[in-house]
Amino acid sequence: MLYSWRKPSYKDPDTGVYNQTYFVETFNRQWQKHLSKQQGLAILYVCPVLDETANPKPVLQSFSKKLKQKLVRQDDLIARNDRGIFTIGIFAVDDYGMKAVLTRLKDAIEEEKDEANTLFHQRFDCRIAAGHCLPTSTKSSDGLIEKVENAASKLCKKTGQHLDIIYWE
Repeated sequence: MLYSWRKPSYKDPDTGVYNQTYFVETFNRQWQKHLSKQQGLAILYVCPVLDETANPKPVLQSFSKKLKQKLVRQDDLIARNDRGIFTIGIFAVDDYGMKAVLTRLKDAIEEEKDEANTLFHQRFDCRIAAGHCLPTSTKSSDGLIEKVENAASKLCKKTGQHLDIIYWE
């Protein structure tokens, strides 16, 4: 990870990935770096959908491990916010790179669907909202985060749609 703070306060207690505070701070630093280097970056919101009656912790732990395994680069960043949504930052990436990561994440989701049903007798599904942009002086990192958060909120309310990609030109 980029700024490997080992403090427990920067970790999500259920999954062991970073929390949203750490993610936003790191994403803002990366935004400035990519602004000067004119490199693209992406943010993905992965919204798990679990049975509310069952204990979700084992499924979320298993899923977070799968997500980490599918992020193959050292500087990719994963966190989990207070609403249980996984946030992934992918840096120095173009559209094709983001789509490759999305394909690997879809594989992790399919693996977890099978495992959650088999091992934990739980229904598992997931929605992904992704945003990609090339930082400029007229855009802000908060703007991209807000656009992807809004897309994720809308996506979680829809049935039948599992992916929404935003390109902020």
